[in-house]
Amino acid sequence: MKVRKSVAAALLAGATMLVVAGCSDEANDTVSSAASGASAAVASAASNAKQAVVGLSTDDAQVILRKSVDPATSSEELDAVVDTTNPVTKAAIQGYAKASNMAGYTPEVYTVKEVKADGDDKAVATVSLKSPHAPQPVDLTLAYVKVDGDWKLAGSAVTQLSSMGGQHGG
Repeated sequence: MKVRKSVAAALLAGATMLVVAGCSDEANDTVSSAASGASAAVASAASNAKQAVVGLSTDDAQVILRKSVDPATSSEELDAVVDTTNPVTKAAIQGYAKASNMAGYTPEVYTVKEVKADGDDKAVATVSLKSPHAPQPVDLTLAYVKVDGDWKLAGSAVTQLSSMGGQHGG
């Protein structure tokens, strides 16, 4: 009988230790999870703040891009939305706009999904391009620059778009 009481006491003590240990591990896990979650939230907020582009929202980038690729946009209007410091850029975007529209790439097929900072007075936009020749939209990254206080489509983006135009006879 003494052995049974000793074994029972040992089992009870062991079970109690498991319950206490289990609870404390769970509490530690909860605290650890909360701390990890808070750290991730702070890191995410810092990353988003670092990548925020002052003065260029996705809507602004959208307007700039669609105006740039619209063949109805006047030469003067292009100067306001495209970095035309290189004179070749204006002719290239005008040629691209005409050819791409004839191939079915109207301004409405370009949708800016996200804008991120890419250095001082520079940004990159992730653009979804809904091709009339493919079942699914394709994402591309286009550069924007801030010139004299205004955000504009960068000359490198015009070069990128123009090079794509040759794929469809543009």
